Amino acid sequence: MICPRCGRDTITMKSIKCSRCGQYVEVYKKILMTSNRLYNAGLEKARVRDLSGAVAELEKSLKFNKYNIQARNLLGLVYYEMGEIVMALTEWILSKNFKPNDNEAGYYIDKVQSDPAKLEMTNQNIKKYNDALHAAKHDSEDMAVIALKKIVNQNPNFIRAQLLLALLYIKSGERSPALKCLNAVRSIDINNTTAIRYFREIGVKASTPVSQREVTGNRKVFTGDANVEVKEIGSYHEEKPRAFPFINVMIGVIIGLLVGIVLIAPTINSNKSSGDSEEVTDYGEKLAAKESDITSLKYQNENLTAQVQKLEADLKEAKEDDTLSAADTYDAILKAYKKYTAGNIAEALAIVNELDISPVNSKIAEEIVNTIKSEDANVASGQIFEKGRTAYNAGKYDEAKEFLEEAVKLNPQNYDALYFLGRLFHKQGDKEKAVEYYKKVIEEAPDSSRAKESANRLKELGVSTE
Repeated sequence: MICPRCGRDTITMKSIKCSRCGQYVEVYKKILMTSNRLYNAGLEKARVRDLSGAVAELEKSLKFNKYNIQARNLLGLVYYEMGEIVMALTEWILSKNFKPNDNEAGYYIDKVQSDPAKLEMTNQNIKKYNDALHAAKHDSEDMAVIALKKIVNQNPNFIRAQLLLALLYIKSGERSPALKCLNAVRSIDINNTTAIRYFREIGVKASTPVSQREVTGNRKVFTGDANVEVKEIGSYHEEKPRAFPFINVMIGVIIGLLVGIVLIAPTINSNKSSGDSEEVTDYGEKLAAKESDITSLKYQNENLTAQVQKLEADLKEAKEDDTLSAADTYDAILKAYKKYTAGNIAEALAIVNELDISPVNSKIAEEIVNTIKSEDANVASGQIFEKGRTAYNAGKYDEAKEFLEEAVKLNPQNYDALYFLGRLFHKQGDKEKAVEYYKKVIEEAPDSSRAKESANRLKELGVSTE
């Protein structure tokens, strides 16, 4: 086991502290063992096709130890089996960055990228799914069903699409096609809780797929006091014992022993010695590869830490010089950088979007700002809009207003955000502002569904759209 402090492989499972640097490692060992235990639990669930359960266990495993390469690779495989190819690639790319050499993730990535047509089809299916979800939310179920049927025909393992299609069938009262979709989901993920809930909604037990019930439906079923089903499969006939099969087995065993003694025994000693030497060689190679990986990760960590320390030093220096604008700028850049590294890209973009970095004189600060600005502002705008819509639905209008206005700043053509700003002011009784945003949606996107909804809202306010 590698010491978390000095990076040397000097720790055993019985060690209390590192023999080289003296670092106590009891808690560290418990963390690694917990991560491995959760990985084993996820592996067991994946083997019985409880993919949802496997995802939950593997995500917990990675929370304890993000460098658990086996858990991350398995999580990618589970995502791939569930039709979530983008999420699978994300896990494998992270795994490859943590361990560039001797990593199966490289094989998985090459396998997916070796078929550009399939990858492009997957991207298109994700876009079609998002469009179908939007259509379903806005009372266009027929269009959503058409799109989802095309998606599941091309990628039957796309569980999210199968579940949404089943839900739409249930809503329209089409029980048979809904059952077909739900059985397809359970053949991939046997313990999918959403599918089980949909089965209950239409009055079908999810313990056995419907196709199996239809095959075994002509068999008589008895239910005892313990509510256990016993199926009658036919009458029993006792088979008469025969001696010939037993004699044949014994002859085969005797011949096998003779062959082993005459042919195999002389080669055992030579194979054993060569096998031992090969095992020693493999162990040395693996140890060298691990030391190389540790050195690389340590360098990356030191480089990242040095950048943060340099930025914090510049901030401290700016504050000591009483240069308020420079100090505030450094502070904003540092705040954006921390949000960016934590994965909050939308919030980081919102901070640096209109930030003037001219008061600072730091190449590192400029590189950080340029890196953050290179992210897709439209994607970030969509993420912030979702937060605004959630706050609006919860009745937190002041919080929703801040999110929605930030989404429009990042992407002025985010008509969802513009429409919800109109709805927000409409709710608050600010007719003038509401009319302004409704008309802006109609003028800039006249053919969109939001334009039609804005026109209806204007009629409610007694305002003509002509």
